Amino acid sequence: MKTKSYLLISMALLSSNFVTYNTNFSSALFPAAQAQTVSYTDAQLQKWLENIGDRMVSVVNSNVSKQEQKNSFLEILNQYVDVDTIGRFCLGRFWRIATPDQQKHYLQLFHSVLINAITDRLGEYKGVSFQIGKVSPAEGNNRSIETIIRRPKQPDVTVQWIISTSNGAPRIVDIVGENASLVVTQRDDYTSFIARNGNKVEALLSALERQIARHP
Repeated sequence: MKTKSYLLISMALLSSNFVTYNTNFSSALFPAAQAQTVSYTDAQLQKWLENIGDRMVSVVNSNVSKQEQKNSFLEILNQYVDVDTIGRFCLGRFWRIATPDQQKHYLQLFHSVLINAITDRLGEYKGVSFQIGKVSPAEGNNRSIETIIRRPKQPDVTVQWIISTSNGAPRIVDIVGENASLVVTQRDDYTSFIARNGNKVEALLSALERQIARHP
């Protein structure tokens, strides 16, 4: 099976390469969680993302071991990306069907698959740099920050980082590149896979477990 991947992002912070299914891209934005939204100026959000990007680029361009890179990205991921919310969204309607134990196990697997996908692709982003662009309103009271990602000897890539402030501090809730939303694409893959396997959430959990077990 083939996987379509985003030419995304300053160090593949979120890769679409989670599970090896064929992917049909669609464009949509991730809805913000229902909570009090904190106001940030465009300049504050741009500086916030610039600081994250500087940290990620520093990791990518470092000469430390792969395990040290993985640990550094895990720290960044947990601090700045709302992984649990993204994971719940990616399970779609099956999140409500899953038992509490399945939900807990799925989120644990989702975290592991995500960090593996990131670290597997770090070599592709050696020498990466980025430029922060404009901030625009996005669906669900979110904000979209445009960035231009530059890699040696490759065309520039424009990426939109979707930021939610609904829970106070800014958190990344989606990435849009090549006219495709990461979370919507991944949700389509996961829910289609479950539907093809008798609408059983356990089928996806088993697939994720196998993927993690095969990972070096």
